[in-house]
Amino acid sequence: MVRLRQTLTLLAILLVSVGLLAGCRGKQGDARERPARVARPVCPLDGLPTTEAAIARRPLAVMIENAPAARPQSGLATACVVYEAITEGGITRFMAVYLHRDAATVGPVRSVRPHFIQLSREYAAALVHCGESYEALQILAADPSIYDLDQMQYPHPFWRERARRVPHNLYTATGTLRAFMRQHAWEGAVSPLPRWYGDQPVRLHDPAAVAALSFGGAVKYRLRLEYHAEKGGYLRYMDGKLHVDRESGEALVARNVIIQRVRAEPYAASKHGTYDVTVTGAGLGYLLVDGRRTDIRWAKPSYYDITTYTDAAGAPLPLQPGQTWVEVLPADGAVSFPAPAAGRP
Repeated sequence: MVRLRQTLTLLAILLVSVGLLAGCRGKQGDARERPARVARPVCPLDGLPTTEAAIARRPLAVMIENAPAARPQSGLATACVVYEAITEGGITRFMAVYLHRDAATVGPVRSVRPHFIQLSREYAAALVHCGESYEALQILAADPSIYDLDQMQYPHPFWRERARRVPHNLYTATGTLRAFMRQHAWEGAVSPLPRWYGDQPVRLHDPAAVAALSFGGAVKYRLRLEYHAEKGGYLRYMDGKLHVDRESGEALVARNVIIQRVRAEPYAASKHGTYDVTVTGAGLGYLLVDGRRTDIRWAKPSYYDITTYTDAAGAPLPLQPGQTWVEVLPADGAVSFPAPAAGRP
C-alpha cells in the first residue's frame, strides 16, 4: 500500500514537471514565431498611411476651376497636395495632385497655364486638363515627355453634367483616369517625388489662427483661412463662403498651408489678361500649421527641379501628415494675419 502511494506520488511529480517544461517550450516557441512588426508605408506626398501598391503609381495633376460658377468643386478633399494660383483677372485655379487616394468625381476640369505645367513636372504627373492657353500650348508642343491627358484629345475619361452649364460642367474620376493610363502604358512609380511631410515637431511662434489673402488683379477675389483645432487644420472661406466638397457637403481642411510669394503679371499680348506666373527662381513666404506661422524660403532653380521649401535658417519645414495647400500668391497680392473674430476659434 505504501509502495503504491509512493509510486503514484512520483508519477504525479513527473507529469507536472513534463507539463511545466512543455509550457515553457511553448512560450519560447511562441516568442520565436511571433512576426516582427512591419512599419506601414506612408505616402511621400502627405505622410498618411497607405499601401505600397497605392504609391507605386504615377501622380495625377488635375486642373480644377475656381470661378464662382464652378463652386463648390468635387474631389479636392482626397488630393495629397493642392496648388492655388491666379489665371486671369483676379480669379484663381486649382491643381490637385493625387497619388494614394482616389475620388469618384473630380472637377470641374478646365484649361492649364504654364506655371501649372512647371509645377506638375515636379511629380512627373499625368497632367489632366481641358485645353490650354496659347503660352501653355507652346510648352506642351515642345516637351513630348509630358504625360498630357487633355480632354480635347482624349475625351473618353471625362463627362459633362447637365446640372451645370458649359464650360463649368466637365468632370472625371481618378479611377477612370488610371484605367486610361494603364491602357496607354502611362502608369508606373515615379522617383524622386517631392516629400511634403516631415518628422519635425511644430515649433512656430507667430500667431496665425486667421490668414486673409487677396490675389490682386481686376477681380477682387478674397480668401480667408481659419484654423480649427477640432478639425485639425485650416478651413477655407472664399468670398465669405465656406469651401465645401460638392459631393459630401463637408468642409475642406488644409493641414498645412504654404503661402509662396511669386512674381506675376499679365502677358503683354494676352487678350484675356492671362497671368505670367514665375514659379522658378527663389522667393519668400510663410508656413501655417496649427494656428501658427513662420517665415519660409522657396527655391526652384529650373523648369525640371523640384521646389524646395525651408525656414528662414534653411532648416526643413515642420510639415505635418495630412493635406498641404500651396497658395501661390503674386507679389502685388496681399496677405495679413488678423485676430480671430469674436466667438470664432
